[in-house]
Amino acid sequence: MCNPGYHVKQVCSEHTGTVCAPCPPQTYTAHANGLSKCLPCGVCDPDMGLLTWQECSSWKDTVCRCIPGYFCENQDGSHCSTCLPHTTCPPGQRVEKRGTHNQDTVCADCLTGTFSLGGTQEECLPWTKCSTFQQEVTRGTSSTDTTCSSLVYYYVGFILLALIVGPGIAGFCIYKRRHLHTSPVARELEPFQQEQQENTIRFPVTEVGLAETEEETASNCTNSG
Repeated sequence: MCNPGYHVKQVCSEHTGTVCAPCPPQTYTAHANGLSKCLPCGVCDPDMGLLTWQECSSWKDTVCRCIPGYFCENQDGSHCSTCLPHTTCPPGQRVEKRGTHNQDTVCADCLTGTFSLGGTQEECLPWTKCSTFQQEVTRGTSSTDTTCSSLVYYYVGFILLALIVGPGIAGFCIYKRRHLHTSPVARELEPFQQEQQENTIRFPVTEVGLAETEEETASNCTNSG
């Protein structure tokens, strides 16, 4: 038998004992053995999510570990052979416990009144509270925030509408009021009165009294002469 780090170079015989030899580079034996060749060192494949944690030696194999963001699926003592990416928490959940090299991420649901977009978010965020000048458009869920819209635009629109429509309504009301206060007979006579005024012939007015007075005065002056 050969010690760890060695292999059997020559087996024992009646006249000689076992001859052992050190393991060549990139090979090893971890225990007392009767192997004729040392074992090849393991290789940590980055494509499998592995990295070299401890280099191989003549008495110990390479120790692989998961790269950041991965956890070990198949663990053999201190050696990992297969890694998987950490679970990403879906919307509506938060990270309750972060993943490590040998444990996956643990997720938990958001409480009522909070939300999360998922991913690596450790805390759920509280729903937005709409202010006095806002109104709630959509209520928040575990995965979406409350949506608010400003009431200022509604107020401005209402004022503009009142400024545009208001004068027209006021004018119409005044017209209706005047029209209602006019008697039916007067409304019927209005067209005839207008036509009669248009057809009436207007003559020039002569100031007869003044002319006669002037003639009498002239006559009196003649007689006196």
